[in-house]
Amino acid sequence: MRHASDHELLRVDNVRKSFRTPESGVVTPLDGITLSIRNNEFLTLLGPSGCGKTTLLKTIAGFEDLDEGEIYLDGRPMSGVPAHRRPFNTVFQNYALFPHMTVAGNVGYGLQVAGVPRAEEATRVADVLRLVGLSGLERRKPAQLSGGQQQRVALARALVNRPRVLLLDESLSALDRKLRQSMQIELKNLQHTVGITFIFVTHDQEEALTMSDRIAVMDKGRILQLGTPAEIYDQPASRFVAGFIGTSNIFTGTLTQDNGAARVQVAGGPAIAVTAGGFTAGEQVDVMLRPEHFALVPGGNAASGSIVAVIENIVFVGTDLHLHGRLGNGMPVMALERHARAAGGLNLKAGQTVTLHYQATSPHLMKSGAA
Repeated sequence: MRHASDHELLRVDNVRKSFRTPESGVVTPLDGITLSIRNNEFLTLLGPSGCGKTTLLKTIAGFEDLDEGEIYLDGRPMSGVPAHRRPFNTVFQNYALFPHMTVAGNVGYGLQVAGVPRAEEATRVADVLRLVGLSGLERRKPAQLSGGQQQRVALARALVNRPRVLLLDESLSALDRKLRQSMQIELKNLQHTVGITFIFVTHDQEEALTMSDRIAVMDKGRILQLGTPAEIYDQPASRFVAGFIGTSNIFTGTLTQDNGAARVQVAGGPAIAVTAGGFTAGEQVDVMLRPEHFALVPGGNAASGSIVAVIENIVFVGTDLHLHGRLGNGMPVMALERHARAAGGLNLKAGQTVTLHYQATSPHLMKSGAA
């Protein structure tokens, strides 16, 4: 199994791209993006619809020209290099399989166009079908395959050309949830096996956290944060990132320090005990507490390292209960409780007052108002 190296394979250097639309005039899906992509890494471009992630993928592939900036492969500029000359392959959301061709025909089509000898084509098609777990299905047509099998055919068709980079544009979105989760693991394992760089576009945070070596969180044509899944989840750089990745309770207040004890005083609300590294007393900050950071105790007994809330709604999601409540100042708060523990005697119900305890190291501070 091979792992990502520190060697820079691709560099996106200050790229810009604008379009004119009849509804909104000029829109700028890429607004000065710079990004270094490593050899053999799984990089995910994550963000809401319209953030620019698919446009960035298309400019890397060569399907869209840049207005400004440059994309480099091993230090060589890609401007002027057409898409079919770039050592990249793309797997699209709809797979775009030829319905009249067999699995083997679909996978080997690109090799035929490239003039690869028949014997070599057959060997490479057989090898890649074995890699994606489709050996024995060579003679089937796409309509005779499940959604997951069709997705594997699209992957095999891209991989058989031995690209330097595989580009995937929301390629799991057509699958049902259970199959999608299974394919997330398979896709990550496949990336390690073939030893090439994958660039994956999605708006699904779970996909990004599950598969990625690094995640680039995008919004409004810019990269707001680039880091490992753990860094993005535990140390979001801004309120937007904290809210987009996972579920967050985010409070705004003033940082205070008294005899070494740091707190964020929320206007009309609680004083949240924090670790204040990198921030100074009197500063306006946003503080994030994930729902899983809380330990719930029935009854209201506010103290340092806890907040009191009234439960408004309880949502059962299998292993967990999602508890939606409000603080005394009316601010919403969400906590998680294990279903097994709740069923063991907590007897939680709407209207109940609870105390939510947390460790002082759990809250994460961010600059207030950061994009």
